[in-house]
Amino acid sequence: MRVKLRTTRFRFLRPVDGMLEQYNFFRPAHLLQSLSMPIPLAPSSRLSHLALLTLVAALLAACGGGNSTPDPMASFRQQKLDWKPCDPTLLSDGENSITTAGNRVKCTLMRAPLDYANPALGELQVALLRVSAEQPDQRMGAILVNPGGPGGDGLTFGFRFSEFLALGNPADATGKLFKEMSNRYDMIGFSPRGLGASSALTCSSNERLEIENSLVFDRSPENIKKVQHNTRLKAQACAKNPLTKHIHTDATARDMDLVRGLLGDAKLNFIGMSYGTWLGAWYASLFPERVGRMLLDSNMDVSGSYDDATLLSEMGRQRVIDAVILPYSARHGQRFNLDSNPAQIKSQILALPLSLKTLLATEVIDFNNSNNIDQNPLAITAALGLNALRKQLPQADESGIHAAIDTYTFTASPDNTVAANQAHFFAKELFAVQFRNRVLVEPRSAVRSAVVCNDLGTIGDEQRWVDIGNDYSTRYPLAGGTATANPCLYWSAPVVTRPPLAAATKAGPLLMLQSRYDAATPVEGAQKTLDALPNASMIVIEDEYTHGLFPYNDSCVDAKVADYFLNGTMPPRTSSCAGRPLPADALTQSTSQVKAASVTSPYIDPTKAAEIMRRIHKTIEEATRNRF
Repeated sequence: MRVKLRTTRFRFLRPVDGMLEQYNFFRPAHLLQSLSMPIPLAPSSRLSHLALLTLVAALLAACGGGNSTPDPMASFRQQKLDWKPCDPTLLSDGENSITTAGNRVKCTLMRAPLDYANPALGELQVALLRVSAEQPDQRMGAILVNPGGPGGDGLTFGFRFSEFLALGNPADATGKLFKEMSNRYDMIGFSPRGLGASSALTCSSNERLEIENSLVFDRSPENIKKVQHNTRLKAQACAKNPLTKHIHTDATARDMDLVRGLLGDAKLNFIGMSYGTWLGAWYASLFPERVGRMLLDSNMDVSGSYDDATLLSEMGRQRVIDAVILPYSARHGQRFNLDSNPAQIKSQILALPLSLKTLLATEVIDFNNSNNIDQNPLAITAALGLNALRKQLPQADESGIHAAIDTYTFTASPDNTVAANQAHFFAKELFAVQFRNRVLVEPRSAVRSAVVCNDLGTIGDEQRWVDIGNDYSTRYPLAGGTATANPCLYWSAPVVTRPPLAAATKAGPLLMLQSRYDAATPVEGAQKTLDALPNASMIVIEDEYTHGLFPYNDSCVDAKVADYFLNGTMPPRTSSCAGRPLPADALTQSTSQVKAASVTSPYIDPTKAAEIMRRIHKTIEEATRNRF
């Protein structure tokens, strides 16, 4: 059941002719099309009379005596969170785990000011999901989690972590630590402002978008102008939404601190992935004395700008292709029906028709999780096979191509079925009719651009970013050039002041995790973050490119993270762990290596733990793939 939130989801007060005029935003298509969102409460639940009670409390406070200045944040800091059973359909995959988890899982909506600098301006709502510690009498606090983005919805992310930790096997050293974390910590997931079940941001207009090609492969002036036109229209649509200027890292960090205070905790504990490391560092810079345990996983360069991060990630994606994916594909070329020379495979990809190599390189190749690496050579095989079929059957329509795919041998069974399914996907997309759609930027993408542009903005003009894109598309032919589509070129100036990172050095010890070949947040940026934070330690996982590492299913990583949260134990300033072998490489391990791996599992149900880890990484991947 989907329940509409009350129409005063957020409110503005603005001066008109010297008086305050109140605007209640209902569900207007031209402003906030997404105020009717699924509430994360059970269908039987109803929103309380919290707004009325808060108003009464504020009026009573205003009538009191004394000369003290009223706290403009009082109504927010004194609210009582109304925790209720969560909507059992909250998990998009249809699981009933929330129901089976029992009373430990509760949801609520927290009121937060639109503008912390002016709390009287109005309010919005932030959706929270809490899984209480299994042993409340041993509770150490709560851990808030963020999957990245910006634009990643973390409402169910904390639930996934709690599910995983609860499977810790006390008979195994690492499993025992997992179980103790489950016993002693609440896990808190939340939809950051602008997303999901919180007050959501959508940008739309009646303008029509041009049909554009990928900036990676089409650097023609005509295509660049189309991309710039589309990016400008989307930015202008977001500018028309009054919520946009209130979506930024500073507000989200303060929302997190409001959660901390309402939970009654002196310290905030946090796990942040990707953009979550930027968010965590921002929080630590605002409130260093309130930082408890903080895991920064897959690190942005928090000493730099988003411009730096965007450009570094283009290099990172190309490096993963060149250093990991192509050599792996060639190493197992017989299995995947590919050449044994990585350079030859790369040349074959670049020789594909524009639309096909665009789908392959920008939509299908998985840069985020090494467990899924096999899908990359199989996708390459599918693209090459489909291209061969289209050359053989130049007059074939869509149904004819799909029929040919069904009888084509891409590679040996059982991989052939996977490759054929991928080829069917490519064919369907290639034959799809493209239309000039109206501007509609859904919340994840809208929030991404709002955060990036409201936080810091950009440097330079259109031509600068065209020149950079041209340079990067040459340097990184399968991944470079996308930075030309820079929404901040068409945005107003940043709306917040970034707190000095030096303040974060006064926080408690911070733990960083990083893959050696991380594509989205390369290790070079993580090293700059470490250099700027003398109170941090970084563990690098060698020969690994997974983005979002914890849990890693390896005691070298996982035990250190759990020990940090439980006991504050810090590893050396820099250390490393060996990465897991890639799937096909693991099959060639010696018998002794296999036996060494056959030890007591850290999980009481290894199969379920593996599935939960897959879902955790899927959430991170969705946040990372988000784009404007």
